[in-house]
Amino acid sequence: MGGLYMTQILIVDDEETIREVLTAFLEQHGYKVAGAETGEKGVEMARSLEPSVILLDVAMPGMSGIEALKILRREAPQSTVIMISGHADHATALQAIELGAHDFIEKPFDLAYLEKVLVVNLALSGEGPGSGTLAPPVAPSEAASERGVRCGRHRGRP
Repeated sequence: MGGLYMTQILIVDDEETIREVLTAFLEQHGYKVAGAETGEKGVEMARSLEPSVILLDVAMPGMSGIEALKILRREAPQSTVIMISGHADHATALQAIELGAHDFIEKPFDLAYLEKVLVVNLALSGEGPGSGTLAPPVAPSEAASERGVRCGRHRGRP
């Protein structure tokens, strides 16, 4: 679609193949995409780009995704951060959500599911459907329940 503007997404992942696949997929769906291969570079790019969404890998050499998340919550609070990982456990996912991540997706991920998560999180952030997506809007509970994941922005608090 593309709409009136293109949503900026920053992919921070040390795996070049992941960045390339995600970039191609997201650009096909009308998003503007930038990539960083380290946590340090991702934080630096987030400062200048002010992306709507940051897809942030947990396990990277140097600054971990968790450390980058802590900085991003202070320095880029307008950005929705979605953690991605092929190595994380339940405790890491909970830690990320508690630190301010909006969602957590395990690798390898289904690209259609990723698109739904983006639509939901953009809608919750006020950017709404039609910000460069092809997938129809879904209720937050529907997207979250597909993988048994609760989104940090709308999960029930104890």
